[in-house]
Amino acid sequence: MTGIILVTHDGLGEAIRHQAENILGQPVAVVTVAVSYKADVEETLVALRTALAAGADPGGALVLTDLPGATPHNLAARAASEQSVPVVSGLNLPMLLKVVNHAGRPPGELAELAAVGGTQGISRT
Repeated sequence: MTGIILVTHDGLGEAIRHQAENILGQPVAVVTVAVSYKADVEETLVALRTALAAGADPGGALVLTDLPGATPHNLAARAASEQSVPVVSGLNLPMLLKVVNHAGRPPGELAELAAVGGTQGISRT
């Protein structure tokens, strides 16, 4: 299993995990890290490294972030690069459901599925 870590702005990761649990009808095995707008960079990096260590499975880990280029993403990418953990940004509910349902895949493959799931979840009518 690949560990899944959500790194988002305050409250977003917990909320999207909760909705995934409602849809699936069971707990979702993800670690969430909320990054405050006033967060200290070094303290946040320590928290992210700890979350990566806690969330990583023998199969590795995948980090999902909410907004490309924003502080949560930038800090997550920095911490993840130290451990060669892939990061996918643009978190949405379809993306999370896709990775949770395929968490048995290796991190690199799961990152590709995250991008596919997130994109397939966008619809215009």
